[in-house]
Amino acid sequence: MLLIKKYLSQLYNHRKLARLLRSTVRFIYGLLEIITVLIAVILLILGIIYIEDTIEQKTQWGKGLLDSIKHSQILGTIENISIVTALVIYIRWGKKKSHYQAWQVIDSAQGLDISYARIRALEELVKGGVCLKGLSLPKANLDQVNLVDVDFKEANLQGAKLLEANLRGGKFELTQLQGAFLWGANLQDTFFLLTQLQKANLSSANLKNADLEGVNLLEACLQKANLEGAYILGNLQGVDLQEANLKGTNLQGCYLKNANFKSANLKGANLQDANLQGAKFQDANLQDTNLQKVKGLNASQIKSANNWQQAKYSKEFYSQLDLPEK
Repeated sequence: MLLIKKYLSQLYNHRKLARLLRSTVRFIYGLLEIITVLIAVILLILGIIYIEDTIEQKTQWGKGLLDSIKHSQILGTIENISIVTALVIYIRWGKKKSHYQAWQVIDSAQGLDISYARIRALEELVKGGVCLKGLSLPKANLDQVNLVDVDFKEANLQGAKLLEANLRGGKFELTQLQGAFLWGANLQDTFFLLTQLQKANLSSANLKNADLEGVNLLEACLQKANLEGAYILGNLQGVDLQEANLKGTNLQGCYLKNANFKSANLKGANLQDANLQGAKFQDANLQDTNLQKVKGLNASQIKSANNWQQAKYSKEFYSQLDLPEK
C-alpha cells in the first residue's frame, strides 16, 4: 500500500510539473505579445517625432505650433494616458471581442459534422485561457484539434470525432465521451474522473501517465494504446487492450471481466484484486505482473501468455500452476 501511495504521489508530481511547464510557455508567449505591442507603440511615437522635426525645420508657423504643444502640460498628460489606455484596450477589449467572435463561430456550427472554423475557434479560446467547462459538441468533428491543458468538466462530447487530437494534460471530470472516436489522440498526463467512455475508440491513443478514476470503459477499444504508467480504476468489462502497452500500469481493483489482453505488454503492471473472469491473455507479456488476489482467473488463461512463470500470484494459486511458491 505504501508503494502504491508513493507511486501515485510521484505520478501526480510529474503531471503537476508538466502542466507548470506548459503554463510557463503560455505566460512567456503572452508576455512576448505585450512586448510586441509596446514596440509598435514606441515606433509610432518615433514616427510622430520624426514628422514633428520635419515640420519644424521647414516652416516657421510649424515651429511655433509645435512649441506651444510641447509646453502644454495638459496635452502631454493626455498623450501619456492615451497611449496606456490604447494598450490596455487592445489587450483586454481586443481579446474579449475575439473570444466573443470565437463562441459565435462555435454556436453557428452546431449540428454540423465538419467545421474547420469551429476547430480554429476552439483553439483560439484555449490559447486565450478560456475554460471549456460544460461545452456541448456531441458528434462534432474535431479531428487533429490542439487543446492542451483544457478543462472539459461536464462537457458533452458523445460520439465526437477527435482523431489524432492533442488533448494533453486535459481534465475530463464528469465528461461524456460515450462512443467518441479518439484514435491516435494525445492524452498524456490527462485526468479523468467519473468519465463516461463506454464503447469509445481509443486505439493507438497515448495515455501515458494518465489518471483515470471511476471511469466507465465498458467495451471500449484501446488496441495498441500506450497506457504506460497510467492509473485506472473503474468498469473495464469487455475492454479491448490487444497489443496495448500496459507497462507499469496500475489496474488494481478494476472490473476486467472478458477483457482482451492478447499480445499486450503487462510488464510490471498491477492487477491485484481485479476481476479477470473470462479475460484473454494469449501471447501477453506477464513479466513481473502482479496477479495477487485476483478473481475469476484460472490456470488455462495464464498459461496462454508469455512469461507467465515470472508473474506474481497468491499463495494458493502457485499450486494450480505447478510452480514453486515464491
